[in-house]
Amino acid sequence: MITGKSIAKGALVVMAATLMSRLFGFIRETQIAEYFGASGATDAYLVAFSVPSGIGMAIAAAVSAGFIPVLNNYLVLNERDNAAKVANTLLNIIFVVLLALTALGMLFAPYLVVRLVPGFSPDAVRLTVELILLMFPSLIFISLMGLASGFLNSHQHFLFPALGPMVTSIVIIGTILTWGRSWGIKGLAAGTLAGFTLQLLVQIPVMYKKGFRYKLEFAVLHPGVIKVFKLMAPVLVASLVPPVMVLVEKGLASKLTIGSISALNYAFRLMQLPQGLFVMAVSIPLFPALSTFAAQKDFARLKETMIKAVSVLALIMIPASAGLLALDEPIVRLLFQRGAFQAKDTIPTAYALAFYALALLPLALRDVFRRVFYAVQDTLTPVILTIGSFLLNIALDLFLVKIMGIGGLALGAALSVMVEAAILYLLLNGKLAGLPGKSFFKLLLKLIAAAVIMGAAAYYCSNLIGLRFDMGTDRGRMLQVGASVMVGFLTYVLAVVVLRVGEIREAIGIVKGFFRKTSPGSDS
Repeated sequence: MITGKSIAKGALVVMAATLMSRLFGFIRETQIAEYFGASGATDAYLVAFSVPSGIGMAIAAAVSAGFIPVLNNYLVLNERDNAAKVANTLLNIIFVVLLALTALGMLFAPYLVVRLVPGFSPDAVRLTVELILLMFPSLIFISLMGLASGFLNSHQHFLFPALGPMVTSIVIIGTILTWGRSWGIKGLAAGTLAGFTLQLLVQIPVMYKKGFRYKLEFAVLHPGVIKVFKLMAPVLVASLVPPVMVLVEKGLASKLTIGSISALNYAFRLMQLPQGLFVMAVSIPLFPALSTFAAQKDFARLKETMIKAVSVLALIMIPASAGLLALDEPIVRLLFQRGAFQAKDTIPTAYALAFYALALLPLALRDVFRRVFYAVQDTLTPVILTIGSFLLNIALDLFLVKIMGIGGLALGAALSVMVEAAILYLLLNGKLAGLPGKSFFKLLLKLIAAAVIMGAAAYYCSNLIGLRFDMGTDRGRMLQVGASVMVGFLTYVLAVVVLRVGEIREAIGIVKGFFRKTSPGSDS
């Protein structure tokens, strides 16, 4: 039986596993930086990796979104035969399609690369083609993870799908440490393929334990199969936008100095770290509540919950942005500057990070606003806005990259997501009638003021330590970042208390409420 306690515990499992996966993902990036730096070879790897991974993750997201509700419906009705037929038919159809896509991708790889990265030299193009041929089969394994995770989540198993990315990262890290010196960037590509292969393979025994039995079925006209593909279509369109945008940005960055694609990637990964950690902590207990209130037509509580969530996210993400802006170079130096990643690579990476930092809060708010639309069963509006944001991002990138280089690409991404989040908020205000706009913007002004004070304190502390200690050592770098973060944190807490920001109590309350749901006896 699914209860409030089981849902909360499932969410806690996903949160812990996802945190581990993100941690190992970041370690993977630091190892890539140490062994390969921000070089032409790393640029080639990132472009080659983006094609199969971007398409595969979009397909996986779409498959999971369409498969889970249909499979859950059959399981609730105890129609196991229909559930099995749909699962096997989807697996077979998708596998055949993926084989065809992989063959076409590998066949046309040389033509694809030339158009994706027009700024690459002939040698860089050849290397990118070799790497994409090595990694393109990973499309199959990445895409099928959507089906595997959908099946396991429908059977209330969340651990292995959430740990999947960690498996891939561990394999890639192991490959770098063992083959990095001898095989070079091609060893990294081979390890990437091996990682995604193993990520899928570890799910199979668990699927069989949960009752999955493979059959060669192609029941393409089965109502459940048709329903899945109908549900998949809009999600696939929306899910393809981010990877296409990534490829566009890499294409524009290819016309800049060698290593620009790598610097942009490292900066983006750094920005994602607080984004993933804090947004997930708020969103996991939030989204089931939104869906429940929407189903009960209790829109007053839905609005109240949404505003509390965005207020708490603002309380966290605004100072995180200020911290990244104030300490961009020290943070990049501490986390990446060793081995092949040199001081000259720190400067462009920190430059891009400063502009990516502006996107932290808009990304978090956009995620919440989208979920509210999904909760009220409006999936079309977010898809349309996602496409509009994509077009705006391209236009901004084309204009800003000429003026600001890779900083323009990061700023273009930040501005487009700001516009998307703002429009989503305005549309929700019309749909839900009367969101508290003035009080929310008053809160934003208070938090921005506190964050400016915090950033100034952290920046001053960083400079002071940088003048007195050797920043060429890990000890000096850790002292600089650690002390500056602590000074900034204490300054921010003091500022929000002085400014009487009550949402700090809401943040503590959400965490306490979440863990109360996981305590024994709370089955409501």
